[in-house]
Amino acid sequence: FYQPQVRKTDHQIVGCEALIRWFKPDGQMVSPDAFIPLAEYTGLIVEIGDWVIAEACRQIVKWECEGLPPIRVGINISAAQFREPDFVSKITNNIAETGVDPARLELEITESVAMEDPASVARQLQELKALGVSVAVDDFGCGFSSLGSLNRLPFDRVKIDRAFVRELTPATSEDCIARLIVKLASSLGLQVTAEGVETDGQALLLESMGCEEMQGFLYGRPMAAVALGEWMKERR
Repeated sequence: FYQPQVRKTDHQIVGCEALIRWFKPDGQMVSPDAFIPLAEYTGLIVEIGDWVIAEACRQIVKWECEGLPPIRVGINISAAQFREPDFVSKITNNIAETGVDPARLELEITESVAMEDPASVARQLQELKALGVSVAVDDFGCGFSSLGSLNRLPFDRVKIDRAFVRELTPATSEDCIARLIVKLASSLGLQVTAEGVETDGQALLLESMGCEEMQGFLYGRPMAAVALGEWMKERR
């Protein structure tokens, strides 16, 4: 499934996040909170992650063949997947096999993964950047990162975690943290996307901080590729 990411100033779609969903034979959906930890525990998360990357690359090409506006697609990368020695090679092969524009791909790694071994992570991120792929740090503010290390890592985007957005109201601790994240990202030349935006009040407050891109139920729920294609056509 894909959840749109919208630019607040003109409400145009600029990207989306690829989100995996699992349905039982009877059509009932299994929550990601239930099967993702199990997939991580068994190691199957690597195979699942590889499939998600390949599927997202194919879908980007398909959307462009349908004449839809080019958008970036954010893909969550698990810690186990990122640690695979041939991870960058897999990305390279997917780009070559599908013909996808690497500029349309944005790989998302969590703050905790980024801080495990900053020197090694930096080398791997530089290899991805050399391919033309962008990289975002996800769940920022939820871990205990070294700002010095973060400054040395070649990220393109910071994603404000929904935990801060959910309780976002003026003059609260969440407000202060969100403002600090936006200001920090801006000073480092990074773009910012806020997750979990559900109300106009949250969106307006985030916009006042300088956060221009939003993702959440206010703009669109996660939807199948065909549905997002129709959604884009309608908004165009």
